[in-house]
Parts: sequence; structure tokens; C-alpha cells
Amino acid sequence: MKSRLIDRWIAIAITVLPLLLATSSPTFSQRNNNPAPNKELPLTELMKLPGKLVSEASASRPSGDLKLTGYRVEEVRLPRTHTVEVRGQQVAVDKAWRVTVQGGPFPVRALPAVVWIDDQIVGNGIENETLSQITAITFDSSLIHEGGVVSLSYGENKEGRVKLPRGLQLKGENQ
Repeated sequence: MKSRLIDRWIAIAITVLPLLLATSSPTFSQRNNNPAPNKELPLTELMKLPGKLVSEASASRPSGDLKLTGYRVEEVRLPRTHTVEVRGQQVAVDKAWRVTVQGGPFPVRALPAVVWIDDQIVGNGIENETLSQITAITFDSSLIHEGGVVSLSYGENKEGRVKLPRGLQLKGENQ
């Protein structure tokens, strides 16, 4: 049983990882005085960094055919400043936002899971081991606003999104 689970995750990684890297892996460059080549901050590192809870909600009943049950938004302080592209412009950032949608179990599909806030794409999502959460990372602080509606789709299909009924309710200083 355990070996089949490991085989399944290897198959998922081989299928999904190249898609994620090709479509959602932003290039980060270190901003310092060293003439060293650009260093990329791995997505796996961003997923592991501690975060400060910004907003969280649970649904009383699962939403849609993806059975969404809630979301969590965390602000993540980066270990160093990076230059990233946000809305077509290069900007220096020292934090990111991790948006996690809960529900499922989520199916593994050919198209990537896409996390949205309102009509804006947060990013392509990464499933956890139990397929009960999908997480995306954004550096665009304008996406994280009071009342923003979190949703999930496979591919960039706006009409096919499943929305969570409760909008973002920001905690404390993020408002």
C-alpha cells in the first residue's frame, strides 16, 4: 500500500512538476552588491517558510464539485529581498502571500489547479500529500484585500471556477 502511494506521488511529480515549473515558477534575483549570478528562491522553500495568518475561513458545507471547505491566507517574510515581476513590472519584494484552498480530495488532472482571488489568478496550485489542500504563492499584495473571493479552477477557466462563499476577512494590520 505504501509503495503504491509512493509510486503515485512519483507519477504525479513527473507529470505536474514540469507544468508548474513552465507556467508558474517566477524568476527571483538576489538584490545585493555581489556580482554573483541570479539565485532563484525555490518554491519548496516558500512552502516551508513560517507564515503569519492574514485570513481564514471554513464553509459549513462543501462548495461545488471540488468540495471546497475553506481557505487560509498567510503572509510569508522572505529570507532576503528578491526582484520579481508583478503585473508586468519588476519590483523588489521582501514578502509573499501563501493562499491555501481546502477541500477535496482534489483530482490530479492534466491542467494545473489555479487559485484565484476575485478575477485575478493568484497562481498555479500545488497539492499536499493527501490531496486535501492546494496552495499557490503570490507576490502581488493588491490581491489580498477585504472581501476578496477565493476560488479554484483547473486551467485558467473563469467560468469553471468553484468559489468559496466567504470572502477574505483580514486580521489586524493587513486591512
